[in-house]
Amino acid sequence: MRNFCKRALVLTLALALAAGLALTASAKPPRDRGERTYFHTGDYDIHYRVVPAKGNRVGRVFFLHGMVSSTVYWEELAGLFSQAGYMCAMMDLPGFGYSTRETKDVAPKDREEIAAELMEELAPGEAWIVAGHSMGGGVALNMASLYPEKVSALLLYAPAGGGGPGGGGLTNAIPTELAGFFMTLLLKPLLYMKPVVHLLAAAANADFCYGMRYDIGKIVDPLKLPGTVKSILYMSQRARAVDLEAAARLTIPILIIWGEKDYVVPSQALSDALPQAVTQTMRGGHMFAEQYAAETFGRSMAFLAGGSH
Repeated sequence: MRNFCKRALVLTLALALAAGLALTASAKPPRDRGERTYFHTGDYDIHYRVVPAKGNRVGRVFFLHGMVSSTVYWEELAGLFSQAGYMCAMMDLPGFGYSTRETKDVAPKDREEIAAELMEELAPGEAWIVAGHSMGGGVALNMASLYPEKVSALLLYAPAGGGGPGGGGLTNAIPTELAGFFMTLLLKPLLYMKPVVHLLAAAANADFCYGMRYDIGKIVDPLKLPGTVKSILYMSQRARAVDLEAAARLTIPILIIWGEKDYVVPSQALSDALPQAVTQTMRGGHMFAEQYAAETFGRSMAFLAGGSH
């Protein structure tokens, strides 16, 4: 019973964060960030963006964002890779950004399979460097094991392991539709609490000043879309767990970077599970790849220059 309560509390806090972001801000519609491109697969319409390589193309990078984020997380870093000659592609994982929300009527499809299909659509027969942040780092690790022909190297920024079916204690005890209804209803008082989102951004970045001036619309605009909270509940049940045993057998170049003030994702267990990886620590909190994109880019390029990919 104690373990169940702990799992329920953890999931409730995670959903409070997600729903707080999703329901915060005014009733204004999401800002239009330009024309959107979609990839259709199964029951999913996946929103993605491509930044062409500047000059002679030297490679391709495929970006996978973390929880409650979207393609906007990568805007600056992808721009730097593009300037260096890399074609960059970013996708909104199911349930986030402007991609299809998970529901009881959506036939589940692994995020890894969807990403591999999109990579093949964009560059048939070609391998990519795959960059993942937080939750997206776990997806990237699975992709390298499941689709080795598509992944030539991994750039993992504060990657999160674990997850997968059975990880949501609350949703195991309460039907997902009912849990989603009550979670959305209970968290609606956060609708106008913009300062709360700024404080969450400050905590994620371990930088109060940065959090206070952070453009929260980059996160809350897509998360205001209907069904986001319920979708996260379904995702907690459907997502493929990170296979660390398979990841430990990977022989491709792997870079792991942790933020020295990351209080969101513990680093030791995943670093220990990947002894073949090059592991570094840099300034910043959990969102360092966005806040310190230039430094993240410099470290990534130095790593890629030293290994085949």
